[in-house]
Amino acid sequence: MYLILVASLNENMQLARRIEKNLETQGVQSQIINLVDLNITLYDSSKETNDGIPSKITELSNTIKNAKGYIVVSPEYNYSIPPSLTNVIAWLSRSSESFRELFALKYVQLATHSGSGGNDVCNAMRTQFSRLGAIVAPREIVTTPQKEVEEGSLQRILSQFVGISQK
Repeated sequence: MYLILVASLNENMQLARRIEKNLETQGVQSQIINLVDLNITLYDSSKETNDGIPSKITELSNTIKNAKGYIVVSPEYNYSIPPSLTNVIAWLSRSSESFRELFALKYVQLATHSGSGGNDVCNAMRTQFSRLGAIVAPREIVTTPQKEVEEGSLQRILSQFVGISQK
C-alpha cells in the first residue's frame, strides 16, 4: 500500500486523485490522506505535555509504518513547505520512541501543483525527507496552471517509483 499524503484541498487534491487513478491502472494499491482534513492542532511542546499526541496522529503513524512508500502532494507556500505538512511532520516526529521508523529508508515521491513553478517546494521537501532518512525519488511530478504533467510522463515516474520501492 502506498500513501498519497496531500497538504492542500484544491488543485493538489486533483493531482492526488490523478496519481491514485494512474497507480490503480498499474495494479498498485494506494490511499489518499488529506492532511488538511485531519485538522491537527499546531504543534507545541506544551500541548504535547498537557494533552498528549492527538489520536489522529497516532492513527496516521500506525498507517505510515505499514506503507511501502509515500507520495507527498504539496502546494508551494511562500517558496517552501505549507504549514499543514510541516505541522503533521512535527507531530509525527513526536509520536513514538523512534520517529525515524516512520521515515528511515521509506521511499518518497514528491509531487506539486504550484503557481510559482514548484521547484522550491520540491527542494524543501527533498531536503526535509532526506534528512529524516527517507529515500526520495529523483524525479518530481510538477504541474502548474500553465502546464499539466503528460500522462505518459506521470505513468513512467510512478512506475519507476513503485519499481525502486519494491526492491
